[in-house]
Amino acid sequence: MGQSGCPLRGLLLLALIGRPGCLAVVQISVPAQVEVLLGSPVTIPCTHSITGSPDARLVEWFITDRDGERQRVAYSEGGRGGVDQSTEYSGRLYMDPDLSLVLPKADVSDERAFSCQVTAGAAGSAEGVAQLRVYEPPEPPELTANSGILSVMERSVSEIATCSSRNANPAPTISWFKDGARLEAPTERNDDMYVVSRSVKEASGLQSVSSTLYLRPSKADKDAQFQCLVQYPLPQGQVGNTSSEHFSLVLHYFTENVEFMLESPLVIKEGDDVRLRCRGDGQPEPEYIFYRVQASEAVELATKQDGVLTLPSVSRANSGTYRCQVLDFDSPPEVQLEKEVIIHVNYLDPLTLHPGRRVTVPLGGDVTLTCSGQGSQPPKLVWRKGKERVAHGGTHTLHSVSYHVAGTYTCEASVPSVPGLQRDQTVQVTVEGKPEMEERPTQHRLLAEGQRIQLTCSAMGHPEPELSWSLPGVKPVVSGTGNRVTSEVMVEVTASLAKSEIWCRARNRFGDVTQHFTLEIEPPAATPSSSPPAVGGSEPQGGSGAAVVAVVVCVLLLLLIVGFFYCMQRRGHLHCGAREKRSLTPKEGGAEDPAVEMKTDKRNEQTGLLSPSGGGGGGDGGHEC
Repeated sequence: MGQSGCPLRGLLLLALIGRPGCLAVVQISVPAQVEVLLGSPVTIPCTHSITGSPDARLVEWFITDRDGERQRVAYSEGGRGGVDQSTEYSGRLYMDPDLSLVLPKADVSDERAFSCQVTAGAAGSAEGVAQLRVYEPPEPPELTANSGILSVMERSVSEIATCSSRNANPAPTISWFKDGARLEAPTERNDDMYVVSRSVKEASGLQSVSSTLYLRPSKADKDAQFQCLVQYPLPQGQVGNTSSEHFSLVLHYFTENVEFMLESPLVIKEGDDVRLRCRGDGQPEPEYIFYRVQASEAVELATKQDGVLTLPSVSRANSGTYRCQVLDFDSPPEVQLEKEVIIHVNYLDPLTLHPGRRVTVPLGGDVTLTCSGQGSQPPKLVWRKGKERVAHGGTHTLHSVSYHVAGTYTCEASVPSVPGLQRDQTVQVTVEGKPEMEERPTQHRLLAEGQRIQLTCSAMGHPEPELSWSLPGVKPVVSGTGNRVTSEVMVEVTASLAKSEIWCRARNRFGDVTQHFTLEIEPPAATPSSSPPAVGGSEPQGGSGAAVVAVVVCVLLLLLIVGFFYCMQRRGHLHCGAREKRSLTPKEGGAEDPAVEMKTDKRNEQTGLLSPSGGGGGGDGGHEC
């Protein structure tokens, strides 16, 4: 804001009246600071007013060039104006109708002071200054981390990383973070931590900065995450920021602690693959030497880089003490670099059976099966036949054995506290003696001769019985499973066969047993079937079904005949009875011709199947039903 007036030459009123222009004043308003993003248009206003009776008004815009000289760049007077030539702003700016200065595209070089001066003749002049600020956010930060191995045993700092931020205006600031916490790193050099910053002004006028972090790392930094943060100002007092990617350090530090453990399985049995893992907290990963300790003597087993020792398909002989030694020559002498672990391999010996794996028992006798086993822990024993559990414990007794109890019995041994540790052993029990016939149908009823029937005979015994039939000329089909033998024959039934004795006999060295069959042929039906049906589960010729159909048809025909005579009698076509005689001779018969008379007993004629009431009584010459 500025104003000007005429110098007073005394206090004479006449003099003041003689100079009326001395009462004119120029007032001007220009913003102290104008902010704009690089490449954006910007307008710098110049608001002014003149009181009194102003003369011609002149508005001018000035800059201070690189040589420090004041230089006009635009003007307006009496409604006419323009842009001064031969300046750095020729063709880059103009004045709008409000006499404001307009830059269509702001550049970094435009960051300077612009002065607006208004001159009104005798009223004097006034001037306002605006400072133009041009902002440009930086490019994403570039991070270059130290990829080498940093030793924690060094006594001085190491270069950790360099963070660069390019092409910004004003210059951004860079700070460092570890695990999300800001590192208060000084700029003075020391043996713990400091930063070195650099700033470069690019040919474009933009600024690039870099910051290098120096740090003496410790073992606590082995898992730390580092990053840099770039902050930069923006118009209207805002602050922008952008972060680099995280990075970690590759450190070299000595081993302080050793861990040696059984990794898998936690409960070991014979046949398992066992993994022992040894781990030291040094970096880089040290070498590991594994030993088997026996009678205070250590036998080297292997040297591993990954710290894993695998014992394939272990047996009880692998039980014992194992030792791991970490090879780290940077560790101080007080650090214990050896650890031991003891493993125990569970086992189960083969089972012992009594009387043996094959047992023969006489039919009706008793036998006791005994199973025993030993191992690292007492096993649990059960007996099974097939999938069925038949006994708990190591003893199973069979009383009064029959052929049905013969078969394979399995003794199973397991240790519940050791999953998968189990054994089994089988016993084949054979029951021997005289054959026994299995119960099967022995009586068969047949509808007619000529039918074919299948007869089955099944016997159990050991040694395996031989089956024979009383039927000559037949070829039986014999099959056997275990101690059971089955024989089947197909015969055609005849009357003589039905009357004969039919039997099947089973025989072995202990004796024989006979099974008899009875065949019975039913009387023939009223309407015999055209072909004899088959017996024994299938009836290819009609069978008993055809006989039933024939009986039903006969009954229906009989009912129809009875109904027919009944209806005829009711209509008068048939006489149920008559008192007169009926002559069977010609109307004119001779004396020599015999005469046949039919006399009906009244009561007998009226009592019968065709009488509707079942009683007598009727008029002369009438019809009765």
